[in-house]
Amino acid sequence: MNAKAAYPSIDDLVGLTLFQRFEGGAVYTQENNGKYCVIIDESSIASLLPPEELDDIELIKVLEFNTEQERSAYLLTRFDKGP
Repeated sequence: MNAKAAYPSIDDLVGLTLFQRFEGGAVYTQENNGKYCVIIDESSIASLLPPEELDDIELIKVLEFNTEQERSAYLLTRFDKGP
C-alpha cells in the first residue's frame, strides 16, 4: 500500500465509487493507472475547524494497492465490510 499526496478537493478525483459513508466523511474506491485505490474523504469536518488548524490535517487520503485483493483485504480489515 502506498499513500499518495493529499488532494484539496474530492472533486479533483474522477471515477469514484462510494464504498461507505461514516460520520464526518466517506470512503470511495477507484481504479487509476493500473492501481486499486481507496480514498478516505474526511473533508466534511473542515467547516467545523478554524482555518489555522486545517493546514496540518490531511482531509482526503488516497491509498494505492497493487491488486484488487490487497485493496479488498484492507477494506475488510479497516471498515469490516468487503466490496
